[in-house]
Amino acid sequence: MKINISGLSEGVLVYDFVKPAIELGLDQNFSGKVHAHVTLEKSIHQITVVVNASVKGVFICDRCIEEFEEEVKTSFTSIYTWNNDGEPNDDDFYILRKEDNIIDLDGSVKEYLLLSIPLKLLCKQNCEIPDSLNIVPEVEPVVDPRWKKLQELLRTEKN
Repeated sequence: MKINISGLSEGVLVYDFVKPAIELGLDQNFSGKVHAHVTLEKSIHQITVVVNASVKGVFICDRCIEEFEEEVKTSFTSIYTWNNDGEPNDDDFYILRKEDNIIDLDGSVKEYLLLSIPLKLLCKQNCEIPDSLNIVPEVEPVVDPRWKKLQELLRTEKN
């Protein structure tokens, strides 16, 4: 997902990229191809890139431990400039050198897709824990022997 920016005229340009998830460096949870719709707006001082990306992933439900497939979607905006006036500590702000003529979006698309995976993975909103997984074995509480004297005192006070 590389864009050659040398010789671009000012204005809005639209790109559509399709790349296998494995080539982007996404792990085995992702299958198929990453689709990215990129809108690039070039002005005199900067280039603004808006990316909408998606990929299918295979995950394991946190409740029922069943495998399910879900589309992971993300969108982000990055700004590229040739001036040093911006905030260099912003993750989506890049300073280009005069000899730079390629914008590589692979790393950003990968990062944003990974960050878009929900923290709680559920196969469906109303997923229930199956009865076979909901069994909690009964265990006799183990009493620390250091508390034995205190328990005896409490018993004698109640009587």
